[in-house]
Amino acid sequence: MRAAIDIGSNTVRLLIGEVHGGRVQVKHQQLFTTRLGETAVGGRLSLRGRSKTIAALKEFAAVMQSEGVREAPIVAATSAVREAADGADFQAEVQRELGWDLRILSGEEEAACSYAGAASVGQGDAAIIDVGGGSTELICRQPDGTIRGRSVKVGAVRLYLGEVQEADLPVILSGLLPVLPRNGKARQFISVGGTITLLAALLAGITVYSREAVSGRVVTLAELQNLQAELLPLLPAERLQKYPMLSGREDVICAGITIYLQLAALLQTTEFVASDAGLLDGLLLQNQ
Repeated sequence: MRAAIDIGSNTVRLLIGEVHGGRVQVKHQQLFTTRLGETAVGGRLSLRGRSKTIAALKEFAAVMQSEGVREAPIVAATSAVREAADGADFQAEVQRELGWDLRILSGEEEAACSYAGAASVGQGDAAIIDVGGGSTELICRQPDGTIRGRSVKVGAVRLYLGEVQEADLPVILSGLLPVLPRNGKARQFISVGGTITLLAALLAGITVYSREAVSGRVVTLAELQNLQAELLPLLPAERLQKYPMLSGREDVICAGITIYLQLAALLQTTEFVASDAGLLDGLLLQNQ
């Protein structure tokens, strides 16, 4: 049994499980919202975010011990740390405070891990979409069998903070299109990340998050539009009161939906398949 940790722009996530038959059998998963990437692209990481992230990692260390995980976790950081001016300094802080080697994934490595995790629960070739807090990725298998991915520097947190304007989304997101197969089509769009899995959970009508209830749930364009119309007029506190599962995302959730609406138009699709299996699963699959 092993553990993998993803240090993202908005959340820090833990997955403990075992690999069987090309899939990860999950024993425990947990997340904290730390907003490490609540800063401008290329700037320094949020000091508050750094403090909260280190505290979350220490909490994960205690959870791993209680769950019987003996090996050091696979710890990866994505766009927030990758693009920060002090990413290497934060990497050293993790080593100093936890004794863990933090791997800062390149865009290509992040894409490969996300594809491996998401595709493990899909059927046939699919395009994988990952809308995070600081970036959005599109990953596809090419006709020759290779995996190609592209990343653009817009995510739910950055859009919410106004670092990117909604009017600029079509141009920015179009930078993802070159990785689509030559015919420009994909059999299905499997989507990973906190925005889509949370939306799938809300649409499923559950009150306690469940990976089983979310993975494979189809989220349609009409459902996204309806949720946006419902949530946009509400203050973040009002959204949280109505949907407690939004905790930690009640402010940025509409920005995440906006990105998906733009992606639907760009990719000419009317639905996304939510998957709770993504980067963390890929890290475990690639390091079994």
